[in-house]
Amino acid sequence: MSTAPQLYINGRFLCCKATGVQKYAIGLANALQKLYPDALIILPVGDYNCYGLNVIKSGWGSGFFWEQYWLPLYLWFHSRPLLINLCNTAPLLYKKQIVTVHDLAFLKDKKWFSPAFKRWYTYLIPRLCKRALAVITVSEFIKKEIENTYSISSQKINVAPNSIPDMEFDEQKPFPFHYLFLTGIYNERKNADFVISLLPELKKKNYHIVGVGVSAAIYGKKEFMHDENLHILEYVDEKYYYTLMRHADALVFPSTYEGFGIPVLEALCLGTTAIVPDIPVYRESYGEMPVYYNVSDAESFLKALEKINIHKPSQKDLSLLKNKYNFTKSADILFEIIKPKLR
Repeated sequence: MSTAPQLYINGRFLCCKATGVQKYAIGLANALQKLYPDALIILPVGDYNCYGLNVIKSGWGSGFFWEQYWLPLYLWFHSRPLLINLCNTAPLLYKKQIVTVHDLAFLKDKKWFSPAFKRWYTYLIPRLCKRALAVITVSEFIKKEIENTYSISSQKINVAPNSIPDMEFDEQKPFPFHYLFLTGIYNERKNADFVISLLPELKKKNYHIVGVGVSAAIYGKKEFMHDENLHILEYVDEKYYYTLMRHADALVFPSTYEGFGIPVLEALCLGTTAIVPDIPVYRESYGEMPVYYNVSDAESFLKALEKINIHKPSQKDLSLLKNKYNFTKSADILFEIIKPKLR
């Protein structure tokens, strides 16, 4: 029987469709369990894809009540172990925990989220940051934002970057036409409307737009124009997602506020050119590897589009990127923070 100190990971992320934040949690939890096999992911009872992780299930539901009440109650009755939270939220009533904050988007633009979501995060996040034993985030850019917004010591905030997930794709092209690939199309923060508004110009260049995303209540209702060159897909499975990305002429990721921008990392590692607005977080994460355009500048974007066939990262650049961003390194960073807090 193991005598190692108990370590639990909040597994609520396994109850959701795997978008960027959930992919981070899955990859980091997997790498952390390899470092510390006694770490357990706790999640509600239910039929969920657990991605080979070592899990235990307790309680029902998969949302607010489970995380804020059932989870701390369970931990209180199991010797109050250290809890790791990898996806922004965490139980307010539990003290011995580490929280991860991916960004502060809920403070930036009221149109990006529903009023209820914005109110809850505005209340929750500063309290979690102040009460937690440590705060994890994904870039120096967001670390500085958390530090300045909530007056938290920089020593308490640690950067464990996003990393490259396993990416399987089909070699056969999904469409017979040239297309630009958009992700997160239902989320106003991802700014897909900027690119879609340029569709008349893109059609002159013989491009289609293929967009994917998850429609959720927190984003409000969203409708798209009807056009034969605009192809809107609901949530697609991971393999098809990477197939779409791999065979696109370019990934366009027009979001003007991100904590990291994981689709950019995915695209670059698949050998697909990424077009992004010129903002600090992309410069921090990817240097000169993407094609940049001036924020919300249509003319600049169309000029950037002309560079996609000549501006491609070298194999050396990609090797450096893959070495820089991997879950083993991020798990090492997290485990060094965890070790002194285990007992």
